[in-house]
Amino acid sequence: MKKNNSMLIDEFVKIAVIQGNAALEGNYKKGNKASDKLSKIIEVMKQDINLAKTTLDVLMISEEPNVKIWACGMALDIDYKTKKAEQILEELSNSSGIGNGSFNAEMSLNVRKSEI
Repeated sequence: MKKNNSMLIDEFVKIAVIQGNAALEGNYKKGNKASDKLSKIIEVMKQDINLAKTTLDVLMISEEPNVKIWACGMALDIDYKTKKAEQILEELSNSSGIGNGSFNAEMSLNVRKSEI
């Protein structure tokens, strides 16, 4: 599953939005399926750290909160722009209007901090 940067970004955004919307709707089957797809994309990205970093630079500034949550989580996992990723997750965890996204951002940050 070799991908270029643009394809990874498009696919990541599309699936992260599907996953976020499914979670808001309570459609956990659809959300879990999207989460599995995102995990596979993340594994592809981790195989080429330079590709991952350039992709994360775009994803972390997305307008979509769930894209940012997943991207920042991955950035923390690979120790890339950790302060920026933590700041974004902190801001999202305090955001109203993104449903359970604020809780997901908080949990993503807490899980990674507990692993340090």
